[in-house]
Amino acid sequence: MGFKRVLSFSDILWLGIGGMVGVAVLTFPSMTYASAGPSSIISWILAGVFSLLMALIYAEMVTAFPKSGALVVFPYQAFGKGRLARYLAFLEGIGYYLGTLFGIVISAIIIGNYVSPFFSSGIGLIVAGEIALLFVGVINLLGARMTSDANKAMSIIFTVFFSIIIVLALFHGKFSNLTPFVSGSSGAYGILYSIPIAILAYGSWTAIIAVPEETRNVKKMAKAILYSIAIVTILYALLVLATYAGLTKAGIGSNYYYPILGLVSTFNSPFLTAAFEFSAVLAILAVMLVMIMANSRIIYALGKLNFLPSSMEKLSKNSIPLYATLLSFGIPMLLTFFPSQYYQYVIIGAVVGTGIPRIIDLAAYLKIRKSKDYKPQFRVKHGLAIAAIALIGLLISEIGISANDVFWSVATLVLITLAFVLVERWRSRD
Repeated sequence: MGFKRVLSFSDILWLGIGGMVGVAVLTFPSMTYASAGPSSIISWILAGVFSLLMALIYAEMVTAFPKSGALVVFPYQAFGKGRLARYLAFLEGIGYYLGTLFGIVISAIIIGNYVSPFFSSGIGLIVAGEIALLFVGVINLLGARMTSDANKAMSIIFTVFFSIIIVLALFHGKFSNLTPFVSGSSGAYGILYSIPIAILAYGSWTAIIAVPEETRNVKKMAKAILYSIAIVTILYALLVLATYAGLTKAGIGSNYYYPILGLVSTFNSPFLTAAFEFSAVLAILAVMLVMIMANSRIIYALGKLNFLPSSMEKLSKNSIPLYATLLSFGIPMLLTFFPSQYYQYVIIGAVVGTGIPRIIDLAAYLKIRKSKDYKPQFRVKHGLAIAAIALIGLLISEIGISANDVFWSVATLVLITLAFVLVERWRSRD
């Protein structure tokens, strides 16, 4: 029994949107403002452009290798299926899994802050995260069709309400709040420094790459990926603009961790505040829902390559990798009990879970595109130039990494490499 092709163009489009809009855009606008002032809107747009360029490369490769958990498959196919190929595939898969895993945990930790004061700290925060994880985990167990429908419903609701917020804020806001346009602690350089922060809000579009075997038309899947990033880029730019226009500098500072909630509070409407908090919860749930879906397919692909027990390949009656899905929300449920490790979750997720896998994939693309056997259904024009610009964007996204960040990232890479050695020895004995 294989995967059922139940996902349409519309499903993939909304999975992309639902997978991106979450904790990051609800939190990061104040961080980018602190660095570059209102001009950091440019950073959000550039982050979207760089994501779009990277997505072109991924969209091409997934139509050439439309396998579940395709991110693991790319380096394996490109580098000849030998020891190097297996190491890069393992590093890619585990790295992506960890990045997404920590993204799920971060979302679970934050969600309580939008439910009620009881859930905003201590044991209440953990309880809110556990309930959210169990909820999205059960939906995933019900199959890709149910997961997609739930995500689409959540995504449409929060997109509509966020659009209403944008209109209200731009209508009632003061554009004088956007002056001086270039300000912040780093001035014009802050635009560059803010890109790594903003780009984290786009990271989860790669979740779509994990489900090609469940997609009805893989060629159309490429367009859905690109459209979802374009839509989210516009949404982010307008939402950040609305926040900066609707709040003064002092207002952004006093609502540093929840700037958009601070914006909504200026409307002096309990109904709008409650509706925003509900929409924020839906946005965070949608991200968790899509990330769990993606991670289960990554585990499935690692099982197919014999990096994990064969039980990870087992599909349920609902045509989902059963044990892989259980792990994908079960492990986050354990890690949510340690919210104090929030910083480490963010750093490992950003570097090991995003930066390194994308470098591997760019290298895989440059290697595989020369092969005569490489026949994608969707081919990018000027692929080399786009890959080069995407690499520049990727390097910019890693600006500002501290020594402590490097330590946690290198430590994680060492552990992944040791795990690979142990797995290969276990495999050779079998």
